[in-house]
Amino acid sequence: MIASVPTFAVRFESRDDFVVEYTDRLRHGWVVLPIEERFPVGTVVRLRLHLPDEMVLYLTGAAIKSPRAGGGDDGQWIRLGVLSPTDDARLRACAADVIGGEAADEQPDTDRRQGEEMMSVLLVDDSVSMRLELGEALRARGLKVRVADNGLVALSSALKRMPDLILTDVEMPQMDGWGLLRAIRQRPGFTQVAVVFLTRLSDEETRLRGYRLGVDDYLPKHMGADEILARARGAVARRRQLPASQGCHGLRGDLEHVRLGSVLAFLESERRSGSLFVRRAGETSTVLVSQGLLCGIENIGRHAHPHDRAFEMLSWTHGEFEFAAHEVGEGEATPLSYLLLEHARRSDEREAGPPGSTQGTRLEVASDAPGTRAAR
Repeated sequence: MIASVPTFAVRFESRDDFVVEYTDRLRHGWVVLPIEERFPVGTVVRLRLHLPDEMVLYLTGAAIKSPRAGGGDDGQWIRLGVLSPTDDARLRACAADVIGGEAADEQPDTDRRQGEEMMSVLLVDDSVSMRLELGEALRARGLKVRVADNGLVALSSALKRMPDLILTDVEMPQMDGWGLLRAIRQRPGFTQVAVVFLTRLSDEETRLRGYRLGVDDYLPKHMGADEILARARGAVARRRQLPASQGCHGLRGDLEHVRLGSVLAFLESERRSGSLFVRRAGETSTVLVSQGLLCGIENIGRHAHPHDRAFEMLSWTHGEFEFAAHEVGEGEATPLSYLLLEHARRSDEREAGPPGSTQGTRLEVASDAPGTRAAR
C-alpha cells in the first residue's frame, strides 16, 4: 500500500500578498502553510501554487521546523525542492509582472506613529556600509529606520508597514529606484508616502523624468545626515499637503534640479493644459498654459508684458514648481519654444554684446514668427 502524500493548494488573496510572500520566502525556497496540523520533519508535501497571472505550478517540498525562535504559531514551514529552471523563471516573471502591472486595490497597513520625532523611514541601498552608516545616523536623530537592499525587498516591506518616507538609491540589482518609484506611485494607498532619491545622478533630463514619475526630491549621497533629515522632513510635509487627486500623478520639483525652461519645453511637447505654479521666496507666480501654449503669467509684477514676465522667470535658479492640469480658456497664446529660443538669444547677447543691445527691451512678436499669436 502506497502512503498518500499531503497535497495543498496555495492561493494569494491579492497581488500584493504574492509580492510579500515571494520576497520573504518563495524566492528563498520556503513556503509557510497556514495550518494548525504539524508534520514530522522530513514529511514530503506537494503544493499546487496558483499565481496571480493564473499560472499554476506544481511543487514538492519537505516539512521543516520553524526557523524562528520558539517556533511560534506561524504555520507549517515547507522547504521546497530545487526549482526547475522553468518554474524559477515563471516565479520571477510573475513577480516582475505584478510589480509593473496596474495598481493594486488593496490598502497597506496605515497604523503609523505620528509626529516628526517618530517619522518612519525605509532606507533602500545595495551598499551595506550606506545602510549601516546612514541608518544609524538617522536613528540617532530620532527616526524609526528600516532598511532594504533593493527595490523589491523595499516594496514588500512597505506593503507590510507603510513608511512616511522612502529614501532610496537609484542603481540597484533586481529592482532599481525607478521600478520602486513606479510601484509606489501606482498604488493609491501610498499617496502620502514621500519618495526621495539618494543618488549621484545629476543630469537635468533624468531628474525631470523622476519628477514626472512622482519623486519628491533628490539628495546627493555625500550630504550630511542633518541636512538629509531637514530635506526629508520637508519632502514629507509637502507630500502630505497634496490633494488626494494629485498624490500619485503630477509634475512638481525644484528649480535647482530642473530649469524652468526644461519644464516649459516638456509642457509644450506634451501639449499640456493647466497652471504651472512657481514658488520663490514665499511668493507664487502662475504660468497659464493651454495645449502647450503660453496664455498668460500672473502674480509677477515687474513687467507688464507676459513675454517679459516669462523672461524674468526663466532666469530663476531657485524655487519650486508644481503643475496642476485643468482646462484653460481659449485666447491669444504664444508657443513656449519661441519664448525659450528668444530668451536664449537675449542671454547670449547679454554675455557677448555691448551695453544697450536688447537687454531690458520688450519683445515684439512679429507676424512672420511661425504659429505665434501675441499673449496679452
